[in-house]
Amino acid sequence: MVDSRFVHNGGVRLHYLDTGPGTDPAGRPPVVFVPGMTDVAEDYSELLPLFGRRAVVVELRGHGRSDAPATGYDLASLRSDVGAVIDAVTDGPVHVVTFSRGTSYALAWAIAHPGRVRSVSIGDYTPEERALPQPLAQRLLDGRWRGTPVADRLDRRAAEATFAAARSRSLWDELARLSVPLLVVRSGERVLITDEEWERYHRTFPDAWLVEFPDSPHDIFRPDRSRYPLLVREHIDVADKLT
Repeated sequence: MVDSRFVHNGGVRLHYLDTGPGTDPAGRPPVVFVPGMTDVAEDYSELLPLFGRRAVVVELRGHGRSDAPATGYDLASLRSDVGAVIDAVTDGPVHVVTFSRGTSYALAWAIAHPGRVRSVSIGDYTPEERALPQPLAQRLLDGRWRGTPVADRLDRRAAEATFAAARSRSLWDELARLSVPLLVVRSGERVLITDEEWERYHRTFPDAWLVEFPDSPHDIFRPDRSRYPLLVREHIDVADKLT
């Protein structure tokens, strides 16, 4: 059973899906999943139970059933959206799980709250915020994702504001300083994590679990929707035993 819940971050109403505390009577740190730019929470409703404990998926402002205010699309504001959902779920540690551009906002929160991060799992992205050229951003917004128009998935004005507010910045060193168990998955597409960046992951995080899905496009939930969640489940179970 996955419940639809809401929390306010200032004046912004945010939507998230939550399997609920009853899904983990042991009270282990929950999974907080921040998905990609063109995702909505419902994309993952059937996958959340695969994490094996309480799990939530965040719908940032401008996405799905969350508000789309006129302002507030910079990294700090979107980081605070992640934090508002986390604080609504627990005042303790969490396992941070990301996919694609959601990585930037999730890592920004984790870096600002190192004492609350039990582990990090990154799906096909690098630890940074990326500013996209305007033509590329427009092409993405005009396209389709998982069979539906992107325009049906998120507020276009909010998405354009998000891209406009983005600033290219590295989070590599800050993530390394967290010193928490790290899982990174790279797709066979090798576009958002190039060979050079994959090598940098190996150099910077020698103890990380680095996994390639050679048969997956950037959407690492294809062709096997369960593979990434089950890999994360194994990773976080080990991470809990290390504490």
